[in-house]
Amino acid sequence: MKKIEVITVLDRADKVEEVFKQMELVYAFSTVEVEGEKSAVYSALVPDELVDKAISEISQRINLRLKENMISVFSVEAVISTFLDRLKEKVAKVAPPPNPLERLVESTERYTRLNTDLLIMTLFATLVALAGLFLDNVAIVIGAMLPSPLLDPINAFAVNASLGRLNKLFRSEVSVLILLAAIISLSAVITFFASFFVTLPTTTVQIAIRDHPTLTDIFIALILGSAAGLAMLVALPEILVGVAIAVALVPPATVSGIGLAFLNRNFFLGAFILTLVYLLGLRLGSTLMLRARKISPTRYYQKAEASQRSAYSILILSILLIVIALIVLLLPAA
Repeated sequence: MKKIEVITVLDRADKVEEVFKQMELVYAFSTVEVEGEKSAVYSALVPDELVDKAISEISQRINLRLKENMISVFSVEAVISTFLDRLKEKVAKVAPPPNPLERLVESTERYTRLNTDLLIMTLFATLVALAGLFLDNVAIVIGAMLPSPLLDPINAFAVNASLGRLNKLFRSEVSVLILLAAIISLSAVITFFASFFVTLPTTTVQIAIRDHPTLTDIFIALILGSAAGLAMLVALPEILVGVAIAVALVPPATVSGIGLAFLNRNFFLGAFILTLVYLLGLRLGSTLMLRARKISPTRYYQKAEASQRSAYSILILSILLIVIALIVLLLPAA
C-alpha cells in the first residue's frame, strides 16, 4: 500500500479529483500556499497495483513542469480499513501480474542495505561451514549454506547495475563485502582460539580444494552467476541457486579466515583470491544475463543512461576478472 500526495494549482484540482473518483479511491483534500499562491493538496491511499496507473493518469492532467505541481509517493507500513481490503481484492482479480522488472526491483530492494538478520544468518552459516571443513564432511559444508543469504545482495547488485542505479549498486556492494569480511573474521577468531585446545587439521579434502583458485573456477562462477540471473527472471525458488552460490562463496571465505588465523600467507591468499574469483564471476554472469534479457528502466529517457552504466559495470567486472585470471596463471601449482 502506498500513499500518493498531489499538490497542484487550484484550476487543475478538479482533474486530480476526477482521477481518484474514477479509480474509486478515498482521498482527502486541503489547500496550502506555495510561494504566496493557493494550491490544492490531495492525498489518497493506493494499492501497489494501482500506483503506476494513478501517477500516469494524474501526470497527463497536470503540468509537472510547473513548480506548483508535484506528486509524492510514500510507503505505508499498515492500514486498517475493510474498504481498502475489499479494493485490494478487487484490484488483485483484474490487475495484471507485475512485469519482470517490477518483480525484480521488489524482490531485491530490501537487500540493497545490510541488516542485522543478513549478518546473523551469514555468521550461522560460517560456524557450520567451519565445522564441516575441519571435519572433512561435505554434507555439513553444503548444509551450512542453507541459511546463507549471499545470493540476495548479489542479485541486488546485478539488478541495480542493469537499471543504472549507482547508489543502490554501491550499497549492495558494501553489503556483500561486509558479509564476506564477517565470514573471514569470525572463522579466523574461532580457529585461532580453538587451536589452543584441539588440533585443527588444515589438509582435509574440503579445505584443500578451496585453498587455491583455478581457471575452471572462473568459468563455474560465470555459469552460476548466469543461472542466478535467469532464476530471478523466471521466478525460480532462490534456494535452488542460493545453495550453489553459498557453496561457492562461504567455504573459500571461511578457509581464508583459517589461513589468517594460522598466519599462513599462501594459504590465506589462495583462498581469498578464490573468493574474489567467485564474487566477481557471479556478479558478472548475473549482470550479463539480465542485460541479455534486456532488463532496463521502463522510461525511455532513462534507458540510455542505464545502458551506459550497465556497460561500465560489466567492463569493470570483466577487467577485474581478467586480472584475477592472470594472477591465477602466475600462482604456483597447488
